[in-house]
Amino acid sequence: MLIWWLFKSGLIWLIFLVVIIIISLLINVDTNYWWLFLIKKLLKKRLWKISITKMQFKKNSIFFSPSDLITFMDSTFASHMERNLLEDSSCSELMDPEDPLLKNLQKKGYEHEDSILASFISEGKNVSIIEDTTSSSKLSQTRSAMRSGADIITQAYLEMDNFGGIADFLIKVPGKSHLGEYHYEVWDTKLSKKMKPYFAIQLCCYAEMLEIEQGFRPNKVAVVLGDKNIIYLKTRDYFSYYLTLKSNFISFQDNWKLDVEPDPAENRNYGRWSQYAEDILLKRRHLSLIANITKAQIKRLESAGINTIDDIVNSSIEKVPKLNSNVLKRLKNQAKLQISSENKNKPHFKILPHDNLRSIGLSILAPHSQFDIFFDLEGFPHIEGGLEYLWGATYFNELGERKFIDFWAHDTIQEKQAFADFVDWAFDRWRKDPLMHIYHYGSYEITALRRLMGRYGIKEYKVDTLLRNQVFIDLYNVVRNGVLIGEPSYSIKNVER
Repeated sequence: MLIWWLFKSGLIWLIFLVVIIIISLLINVDTNYWWLFLIKKLLKKRLWKISITKMQFKKNSIFFSPSDLITFMDSTFASHMERNLLEDSSCSELMDPEDPLLKNLQKKGYEHEDSILASFISEGKNVSIIEDTTSSSKLSQTRSAMRSGADIITQAYLEMDNFGGIADFLIKVPGKSHLGEYHYEVWDTKLSKKMKPYFAIQLCCYAEMLEIEQGFRPNKVAVVLGDKNIIYLKTRDYFSYYLTLKSNFISFQDNWKLDVEPDPAENRNYGRWSQYAEDILLKRRHLSLIANITKAQIKRLESAGINTIDDIVNSSIEKVPKLNSNVLKRLKNQAKLQISSENKNKPHFKILPHDNLRSIGLSILAPHSQFDIFFDLEGFPHIEGGLEYLWGATYFNELGERKFIDFWAHDTIQEKQAFADFVDWAFDRWRKDPLMHIYHYGSYEITALRRLMGRYGIKEYKVDTLLRNQVFIDLYNVVRNGVLIGEPSYSIKNVER
């Protein structure tokens, strides 16, 4: 039982390490390997917890985190609902179900952060890990670590006014501050392979809180991306925008009222309240339900007194200021088809006028070739670099029978091979009949082919040749400009109905 408890707690690895280090010292063997081995074991077990700070009641007032600020930046509707949840926990029933994929992403994020920490320790850095206790204890630990001059402080807790949060890393750098001849910069880890605007805003919030502790705002902050590329940012380049956003957020929270709910139609994202927001729009019969309508078009219709999908169908208005009459006609027809398709097993549709003089809609379709390919690619973006794991295609064999071929990949080596095999196979069919085409739905397949061609440096000639000869035909463009369908979206899942 004792051994089992030690194993579960991770302490057995500590005991193991001590024994190994003693033996290594006795026989004059470098112990760095064993340090790194233990680090990886402890990080994998994650003996300390990480608090995901969200708005909370503290000292008879509401305490916010940098994450709350980013939620507001992304969606006032989501920000309102998060406050609603704080005030009334029963509204958690309105939240989206937990997404296993997002949970897995969170785990991947921890692993990414752990790998960066492990590299710091293996480099011999003096690392201070802040234990997850009360906020006051974490703040005290962070201040103590800063005063002691630790090279790296992980899970550092910072506060300012009614804001507080946990920074992934504080990195010690030269430069005077209240601490002495050094100060700290904030580093944050992100799974994304590309820089996103909100990363800078989040780091500015930590930089402002850090300034309170060391009397100096760091000139730089940094993001460690999912590919471990470090992006340095000048704090001053983003700080003014951050202060404006923070001021607007505080004003929003100060004037918050339960019954004054932001219009979900004014937001592109809804955070973890997507289904609730969509239900609101559905009950209101909002114009956003019309497939392919834009926000600008919605505003122009609303300014003309047209506020619902039913309004546009029943309206006798033929002209709306700043809205093309053909666009208005198309939106009306789209709305009519959607309403007539409600509660139907199959949606109604209408073929749009077309001619062969314009390469648009159905005119894009080419004559049939027995060498045609119908191609779909499935990818998993949530690992380092992403992985295109399934290349599937239907085609006709020599007897005119429909067949299916697939190329699978479970790692990057197999991905490279699948990419090469598919391109060789498709190019060979094109050489047999240069009038054949490869049909796909949406831009994903072409984007992936170009990306993998650049990543692996292979098949450039064949891919370029197929692209230059316009062998690929995007059926999404064909459908969107060739047919009206009584569905709120022209995604392939809706079109399949």
